[in-house]
Amino acid sequence: MDEKHAKQIAELLNEHNKLVVHYDAEKVLQSAENYLYEVTESGDVAACLELKRMQWYQFEVDHLTVHDDFLRRGYGQKLLDQAEKKAVTENGRLLQCTIRRDNAASEGLFAKCAFNRVGEFFYPLSGNNVGVWQKVISPAR
Repeated sequence: MDEKHAKQIAELLNEHNKLVVHYDAEKVLQSAENYLYEVTESGDVAACLELKRMQWYQFEVDHLTVHDDFLRRGYGQKLLDQAEKKAVTENGRLLQCTIRRDNAASEGLFAKCAFNRVGEFFYPLSGNNVGVWQKVISPAR
């Protein structure tokens, strides 16, 4: 990942999410290996997500974000597919994410990609109710 893409990812995250932490290029570059992103023909970031290992079996999908100019073109689903493949390759068993209750577009995408909402909590720093979504990627035998 180069500085240009890191800056664009930070801008996407800050502009399209109700985050309590501010992102900049330096913060993105510090964990560049965790980011998956799609680039347009012009070389700009169209969509991104961060995939973090949380436990030996669990990966978290953070802040799946698609630029407004590229919504509903399959970028989000493509990134989720890539995240799942990467987690499986690294012996993950479960993908998890959190989604603000008022984010119907994200809930729809994750449901379409076979994630299940398993609970909800209130996050006082943001003032949001947040749903917990999971997908088992290594089913029991």
